[in-house]
Amino acid sequence: MTLLDDDTRYVYCLNTDCSCDGVPAGEVALQDQPGRGLPRPVLEGRPVPWLAPVIGDRVAWTALNDQRVLEAQRSWLCQVCGEPLTNADAWVAVSAGDVAAGGAMHRRCLALARKVCPVLSTDLSYVYVQVRRGDDERDWAVVFERLSDYEARHGTIPVSLEYESES
Repeated sequence: MTLLDDDTRYVYCLNTDCSCDGVPAGEVALQDQPGRGLPRPVLEGRPVPWLAPVIGDRVAWTALNDQRVLEAQRSWLCQVCGEPLTNADAWVAVSAGDVAAGGAMHRRCLALARKVCPVLSTDLSYVYVQVRRGDDERDWAVVFERLSDYEARHGTIPVSLEYESES
């Protein structure tokens, strides 16, 4: 996905086959979107992640709000609740050599995502990795190095990997 500064005219999806990709979003402006924090507002029967664009009374579930993605990256914010992350409480979902779109989440927000997200709740290939600010540099290479190191030492890939459990 190419992030464009100050472009909130369209909803951009990471999946190029997605019907939401490039959908005109009217004014998907930060002030028109649900705010930060928990509990999340519920639309269409599910809690709405902070990064999910809301267009009118609909949610573009498979898309990301460009402005919020940029803000989350710059300010180290949770993709689910929009609140600040800490090095002690930041996690990503990893599958097939990729970190799931949107970036890091708090542990409690990850638990919520695993419960309500159709992909995370059904795809058993995901590994959940604790991360620290800066781990996203070089396309999350440090995360994949940690997973490879763990697999080399233990002969298996974990379901979740905390910094403390790596020794």
